[in-house]
Amino acid sequence: MSELPTPVASRFCYRIGSHLILLEPEMKAEVLTAQPLYPVPFAPSWCAGLISLRGDLFPVVDMHKVVQGSSSTTQQQLLLVQHFRFPPVVLTCDGYPRQIRLPDEDMTEYPAENLPGWIPHTLQHNGQTLLVADHGRLLRQIQRSTNNS
Repeated sequence: MSELPTPVASRFCYRIGSHLILLEPEMKAEVLTAQPLYPVPFAPSWCAGLISLRGDLFPVVDMHKVVQGSSSTTQQQLLLVQHFRFPPVVLTCDGYPRQIRLPDEDMTEYPAENLPGWIPHTLQHNGQTLLVADHGRLLRQIQRSTNNS
C-alpha cells in the first residue's frame, strides 16, 4: 500500500526585517511598483504617508514602525491588502511577498510570547519562525489609536 501524500497549504508571507509574516488565506494582496509616497503632516506614527492608485488615496502602514518600533531607512516594497472587514490599505515590506508551501506537520501552532496581540501564534517552517498575523486585529488597533488621537 502506498502512503498518502502529506496535505500541503499554500500561503503567502512578507518580510519585515528578519520577521516573516503570514497573510491570512482569505486576504487579497497586490504588489505595487513605482508608486510615489506622499507624506502627511501630523500623521500617526504608523502612517508612512498616502499613495494615489487608480484615482483613490490609500494610507500606507509603516510595518517597520509597527513590528520593530522604528522606520526602515532602506527602499521598501508596497503591498495593497484588502481585508474583508476593512477598506484597503497599503503595507510596507522588505522585498516582494513569496508563496510558501506548509505541510501539515508545519502547521503546529506555538504560543506567541512577547509579540503584539495581532500575532496570535507562530509556526515553524524549515527552521524559520513564521508570525501568523491577524491583520484584521492590526487594522482595528490602528483604527482605535487613530480615533483616540
